[in-house]
Amino acid sequence: MAGNRGETLIEFTLALTLFLMTILGTMIFGIVVFRYNMLSDLAQEGARRASVCGANAGVLRASGQCDVEAFVRARALGINLNTVTVTPSDGGPSDLTTLNAGESVTVQVTHTFSPMTMIIPARTLTFSASATMIASH
Repeated sequence: MAGNRGETLIEFTLALTLFLMTILGTMIFGIVVFRYNMLSDLAQEGARRASVCGANAGVLRASGQCDVEAFVRARALGINLNTVTVTPSDGGPSDLTTLNAGESVTVQVTHTFSPMTMIIPARTLTFSASATMIASH
């Protein structure tokens, strides 16, 4: 009976380590999936905003609501975005002044994720999402 006291402690330590690694790994994976989905939604919302902010969107343009990059960054909810790129199909300026009905606009958003623990072997993960919509005024 006296020789079993240390064995129980070692078994408990190994089981607790495995349990905590599983729980923390699941939580980090959930955060990664959440951030990727958020990035995808931000790209879609930005493309939608850019598609309605073409040359004929006078009311939005006059009120200053056509800064797509500021719009996307404001909706990021605590996620630090690396880049927000707005690219019209005609290769014109990203302020969308030359965007006409029927032309497309693409918004690409990138984010770098640094895990809180080293359970995930990569030090950082870079996510990128893009969405394209056709302008219709």
